[in-house]
Amino acid sequence: MSSSAGILSQTLQSITNTKISELRKQRESFANFKGDLLASVDTTTDQVVRVRKLLSAIGGCTTESGKKLEDLQDHDVSSSTGNLSLKNIRRFLDQSEYDPSIPRPLLKEWEHGLRRVLDQMTRKLDYADLYARLLTEWLADTSAATTPPPQASTGENGEPSDEPFELVAQTKLQQLQEMFESYVFTPLDTDTAAITHYLDGLFDGEDAAKALQALRKEVRDIGSYLTTFSNPFDHGVLEWCINGLLKNDLLTEHKKTLLADFLQNKVVLAEIADVLNMRYASLDSWTWGDEGISVEPRKQLNGKYRVMMDEDILQAIFLHYIGLSWSVQVKAALRRMVQNKKVWKRPEPPMTRDEKHRREYFLGSGSADSTHSLASKKRDAYENEYFLAQLPDTVEAGGRGGYDDDEDRGPHTSLKTPFEIRQQLLLQIASELLVHRAQHGAVAVVQSDIQWFYTSLSHSTIFTVMRYFGMPENWMTFFKKYLETPLKMVYESDESEVRHRKRGVPIAHAISNFMAEIVLFVLDFAVNQEAQGALLYRLTDDLWIWGDPRTTNDAWKSVQRSVNILGLTINKKKSGSVYPNREVSPDLPNGDVKWGFLKLDPDSGRWLIDQNDVDRHTQRLKRQLNSSKSVFSFIQIWNSCVGRFFKRTFGQPANCFGQEHVDMILDTHKRIQEQLFGEDSTTGKSVTDHLRKLIGDRFDVHDIPDAFLYLPEELGGLSLCNPFVSYLLVRDKVIKSPEKPMQDFFELEKDMYKKAEEWFHTYGGYMKNSQGYMVLSSSERDSSFATGRAEEEKFMSFTEYTQHRTTTSSGLKDAYEQLCSTPRNDNINVTRDVADAFFKPPIMQVDSCDAEQTWLLQLSSPELLQRFGGLSIVDKGLLPLGVMTMLRSKKVTWQEVL
Repeated sequence: MSSSAGILSQTLQSITNTKISELRKQRESFANFKGDLLASVDTTTDQVVRVRKLLSAIGGCTTESGKKLEDLQDHDVSSSTGNLSLKNIRRFLDQSEYDPSIPRPLLKEWEHGLRRVLDQMTRKLDYADLYARLLTEWLADTSAATTPPPQASTGENGEPSDEPFELVAQTKLQQLQEMFESYVFTPLDTDTAAITHYLDGLFDGEDAAKALQALRKEVRDIGSYLTTFSNPFDHGVLEWCINGLLKNDLLTEHKKTLLADFLQNKVVLAEIADVLNMRYASLDSWTWGDEGISVEPRKQLNGKYRVMMDEDILQAIFLHYIGLSWSVQVKAALRRMVQNKKVWKRPEPPMTRDEKHRREYFLGSGSADSTHSLASKKRDAYENEYFLAQLPDTVEAGGRGGYDDDEDRGPHTSLKTPFEIRQQLLLQIASELLVHRAQHGAVAVVQSDIQWFYTSLSHSTIFTVMRYFGMPENWMTFFKKYLETPLKMVYESDESEVRHRKRGVPIAHAISNFMAEIVLFVLDFAVNQEAQGALLYRLTDDLWIWGDPRTTNDAWKSVQRSVNILGLTINKKKSGSVYPNREVSPDLPNGDVKWGFLKLDPDSGRWLIDQNDVDRHTQRLKRQLNSSKSVFSFIQIWNSCVGRFFKRTFGQPANCFGQEHVDMILDTHKRIQEQLFGEDSTTGKSVTDHLRKLIGDRFDVHDIPDAFLYLPEELGGLSLCNPFVSYLLVRDKVIKSPEKPMQDFFELEKDMYKKAEEWFHTYGGYMKNSQGYMVLSSSERDSSFATGRAEEEKFMSFTEYTQHRTTTSSGLKDAYEQLCSTPRNDNINVTRDVADAFFKPPIMQVDSCDAEQTWLLQLSSPELLQRFGGLSIVDKGLLPLGVMTMLRSKKVTWQEVL
């Protein structure tokens, strides 16, 4: 453990021990107070006096704010008194002094209620003490935690993993380092003439050549601007640079902490800006330095190791600025090429002039408009969400996060995270397959990956492509120095000699992402030009193609051809396809099409959960749970793996998957718990049974309610994730059959056709010109469209009406959007007693409670109200929530590759 981590642990321990000590004093004091009070009450025979003693003592107890209960209005009294009104009881007792009609059983009922309040107060303190002991156990576990030694990864049959650069934790990292060195220190000289010739062929057309010249000029202008721009670093630039670095995996956690501190210190930022501006002014003489950059395997949250550079913070900020500046401006330039209809082919066959005239004649003005069509929506999504997705649209965005980032979106950004983009792509694939299959029957899907992309990328390929697109030579010189990094491999405590990188790009750098996306743009453009306007959906080096089988086959051929010319390699173990006919699609890769735990079934076309894969992960999770040394660490592992990892890899419930998908997930979570806990009958068959036994064995506390495990920390719970509730909230909102939206669309389309035909036969066209032909006021007809009147009076066929539905039908777009949509929560009904308890401090307000918490509170409310007098198990003031927040912020690292 580092010294800083040790100091933090000691500080946390001291803070917690102080609060726990005060809590125990308070618990002992209350126990003595309660014992004395009840002894005094038990010796009193007068029922009114008994109640008054209890009432006076309880009213003298203080709340978290320090005020006595008797001094508060009833609606301000905390849940410590349950549903009893102390003020009312006192006044009713005054009445009983004079009014003989007050029944004696009612006085006894008040006494029982006040005794119950004392028991509830005791129970709250008991659970606060248990909470403190659980936290102490966790702090001790955190202080003693060590990282297990790494282990070489293997496949299912004990063979080397298909990802030689990602090795698991337990034994040596020698294999990883040797493989890394064999790539990065050995140049791969690709055929630059062949690459240039291939690019010439792709841009071999008048419109494409003009677009290429415009691109080259724009790239040269960007280079000139960035070269002559003086003093680019100021407070604002440093802020978005630092925020960008905090989101990715480039720097160590220690250096990220320093960066976060820099953001709070304007003096430090001003000094950094001065240094970096001086460095930028002498850009031509920039180097990494002669001492070399240390390189070592760094463990990721998913348990894998990745070889990363440990570079200087100022160097990282400097290079991040340059990478983002180039990324944003070149992405905008390339996007303009994609939006150029004369260059970037559209996958839909264009409507001829005659077809457009006929459609407007029969259906009216705007019927040939594609603005609100499925084609338009898909095109917008491709251009704005998937095209060069690794590059940001603005420098302020700072990039989309790390290589394997699955973080949630920040509260003040509209930029989607990598996970959100991947999830959105899955929904689009599933929805488009349903739409295409409903219209055309056959559909093919290809999934692939480029093997060891960042590490194997050839420098000659990068330079050739960048130079072809107009990169100025002074910047080529800079990028060459950037790529040829002087590296020192770290072997345990020793470092190797300094050697210069000859292949690949540094992982997690903005400049590396820029280079990678520029090279892979060649694939995007090639597929579009060589496969009838097909789109290659690409998230860095993860590749997806789908649609018409012949077009998909042609697109896959184009990918293979491009990859081969660029000196890259298809990862066959991560490539697969689903296709209807091998004769139609003979060249598609063998293998499954998978996303997380979902696998596309080739027979049914449904996305099914791969239960064998889930079982393997469940056994790995079981070993990691069993290795936890504290209850809180067990819960943290559970929440991270079951509440986050499994949830994300099962796919988000959506109409394109149907209700069957939700039921599959619920059944799978049931199986997971059976496999984790069902074999040992002594711990029950659920995570709650297991934790109850764990706590009982270690702390001798029994009869623990589920609410204590599930409720959030603010209410005195352990925040255990319930994996079922989030799915039950949406289950009834998901359509049962994914085929239904398209079935409904076809019915609507037939109905609209009939109405259009009836309208035409009743009213004819919309306007007559001077020659008597039916034309639109906004359209000029040419002689080629003039047909006989008899032909004009015959309405267009249904085949002609539906021929261009992808580019004209808003109904088809609506069906597609319905398939892509994710359901809203069908919130649980909150009963009156629970709603009333919500508004008693310190309970969270109803609108601040999310749907899952509300579900769990309603489910647990009878026991909570009876045993604790409200929805809070422990008063918030008794909990060390600050320490909890700091410990919760430490992310769980998988001990085995998942």
